[in-house]
Amino acid sequence: MMLKPEIIRVLQREKAVCEAALARLQEKTHPLEKRFGWSTDTFLRLFNAGKAGDDQDFFRWYALAEAMKEWQTTYDSLEDLLTNKELVSA
Repeated sequence: MMLKPEIIRVLQREKAVCEAALARLQEKTHPLEKRFGWSTDTFLRLFNAGKAGDDQDFFRWYALAEAMKEWQTTYDSLEDLLTNKELVSA
């Protein structure tokens, strides 16, 4: 089954929404990375291990990081779908 062109356009638009959301979230996490000297991945490991502390900014950073993971998962799924040659004609 091939996806109709209008469905492909909707999926491409949603992928662009994901890209914009990820960019905004990265803009919000970058100052935290600079302030604390950790990448977001490092922060998540420390936070999940209970080693980051209980600064209020850490809870905000955690929420931002979780949102980034969700948006990235959606983006990756859309990318997989849009590059599936069995569903999308070139």
